[in-house]
Amino acid sequence: MVDLRKTTVFVKSLGDEILKARLEAIIKGRRPRRRILEKIQQMRKTDGGFAFWEEDVSSITTTLNVVGWLDDLSLRDGPVVDETFDFLLSHQQEDGGWDEIAEVRDVEPLPYMMPGELNTRIWLTACCAHWFIRFGRAEPPGAKGCPAEFLMQHVIPSGLISGYLYASWDALVMFNYHPGSKSDVFRNLLTEVRERLDPDEHDATDLAWLLRCLRDIDLSVEDDLVSRAINTLMSMQRPDGSWSSSEGERYIGMTTIDAIRVLHDFGKL
Repeated sequence: MVDLRKTTVFVKSLGDEILKARLEAIIKGRRPRRRILEKIQQMRKTDGGFAFWEEDVSSITTTLNVVGWLDDLSLRDGPVVDETFDFLLSHQQEDGGWDEIAEVRDVEPLPYMMPGELNTRIWLTACCAHWFIRFGRAEPPGAKGCPAEFLMQHVIPSGLISGYLYASWDALVMFNYHPGSKSDVFRNLLTEVRERLDPDEHDATDLAWLLRCLRDIDLSVEDDLVSRAINTLMSMQRPDGSWSSSEGERYIGMTTIDAIRVLHDFGKL
């Protein structure tokens, strides 16, 4: 069982108002106070997006992370949400996909954030599509193309999406929406994800990401894939109530909230 009391104490100990607000929104249904929304808006760069660095250069990757915060806070409209999705939509390319912003190259990004790389484009496209669908903003006015068509060009013979594994997980949400849950491309992809997943080979960051995707294609906790991922994720809670992050100590709070989010949504808290 998850020790939610310890998690709450741990998150409070970090002194991060946004993390605390996200946790309270998830487990108590508490709407964020105005100062939380103002604090998020203050993080916005001049071009309208977000980034976890001091330079005035946004990234699609970080902006998608902030969309996750808005999801935790149960926000679906309002200036902070609308402006964030407007920023993402403004960077969609004519083929329906996304790429990381070119200026990100100058801040020595991690490989999965490197602009101009096909693998970066593929996973960002799948993730952007997932969040647009999750927020009820699929097929928005002004869309430049269909993300599903871009992603289907990069399905490999196994049925997975080429490149980073996260792309296949997020693409499940896209293909479930279009061309639909009965389509071969969706069924083949889900089959491959089922057969290839060994939860013990993944950390909490991965499993929370996977479960978020499985939640958004309406798989239930009785599903074997969901059950295996949840059981492994629950077993990873540390004695202090947190979950470790593959990206280092700085991100433990974020990974902990991500774990609580999916465990809550699958009724495991």
